[in-house]
Amino acid sequence: MKRLLILAIIALTMLVSVNAEMDYNNSDYYAVINASGTWVLDEDINSSKWGGIWINASNVVLDGQNHQLIYSNNSEETYGVDIYSNDALIENITVKNLVIKNWDSAVYSDWSSENITIMNCEFEDNELFIDSSSIEIYFYLNTIRGEQGAYSHAPLASPKLVYNYNGNEYTYRLGNYYEGYTGTETESEGVYKGALKLFGWDGGAYDPYPLINTPENYKISKTLYPEVYDEEYGQMHALIADIFALTSDPENYVITDAPVTPTTTPRSSGGNGRSYDSDISDDIQSRIIKSFVSSAVVVYGNDIDESYAKQLRDRVHAYDDSYTYAGNVIIVGGPSVNKLAKKYNEQFEVPITNENPGENKGVIQVLKVQDNSGSIVQSHTIVYIAGSDRLGTLAAMEYFKTLEDLPTGPITVEWTENGPVLA
Repeated sequence: MKRLLILAIIALTMLVSVNAEMDYNNSDYYAVINASGTWVLDEDINSSKWGGIWINASNVVLDGQNHQLIYSNNSEETYGVDIYSNDALIENITVKNLVIKNWDSAVYSDWSSENITIMNCEFEDNELFIDSSSIEIYFYLNTIRGEQGAYSHAPLASPKLVYNYNGNEYTYRLGNYYEGYTGTETESEGVYKGALKLFGWDGGAYDPYPLINTPENYKISKTLYPEVYDEEYGQMHALIADIFALTSDPENYVITDAPVTPTTTPRSSGGNGRSYDSDISDDIQSRIIKSFVSSAVVVYGNDIDESYAKQLRDRVHAYDDSYTYAGNVIIVGGPSVNKLAKKYNEQFEVPITNENPGENKGVIQVLKVQDNSGSIVQSHTIVYIAGSDRLGTLAAMEYFKTLEDLPTGPITVEWTENGPVLA
């Protein structure tokens, strides 16, 4: 195997490419980078040593050009790309376009390093794809394949970016693509709503912006690194631990509209603000009902019930066996078509069958569920909107939208030529 990388250096204001070798004499690492510059991998690396590439210098770019860095032995505590220094702080290090496979820690960085960027890499068959105690680290537009853990003091996310996705330009932050992962709700910016919890050593890590599509679908045009200036110390390094850091004093921010998504008991809003999401149907007049629908996952069983579910909100979900429904839920449709309805049907006061409540009739019911399995008791609410047939479900749905509050007991509704009426 050629042990050749290209080191691009700036000399006399001109970019000159020269052939340079890493240090290959280390007994523990396949190669060591001890100098600043842009190092470009020209072929795959199969390492039998417990260390792959050790970066021991500041101002380094390691560009794998989509080549692989693979561990091919059976040692314990192996490190693919190891970013640390025994002597002093190292900073401004980027690792990109590298496929890293079969390591205990695919990328490792510790407190001795800062301003680290890991982007456009692929991770496969590693114990941890990231193992970092660095606070100032940007980890984004990477692809994680299969079951791998993670550990990071900082969120796995980008700085603020200007990018194009699906033909539209956005200014937002991006996370990473997890092969096989599907979130429950999406945002137009091309990410799933809600942070993805990743398990690993000492608490794991969080990705606040998991990607909906593979990284090549996001075209970056500008990176907006945060700037922090202190009158006494001047320009300072910015940390992404607070990914929504304010740029001026809090009194300069006036909140005029603050949507809130409650996770347990629904509440109405006061004043001119609203406490519900923007996709909630305008047909719902009650603020209490709107707030609850905003807090809930709406789950349907078939195409007809999907159309009924969308009378509540735009973002609705087909039942998914792999998803744990731990928060507020609205079940649309009966047990014959909705597996979640089948799971809870007998726990409601009026179980739904083809005969009960009867032809063209539906029932609105509420069930309080308490989870005592953990150290903290958690409770949530399930609203069940279903009928013996599709017109019964439609009747219950139409009537639910007219309620002022969640009912304390079952409400049976019948569909007539004049619409839903109490049965």
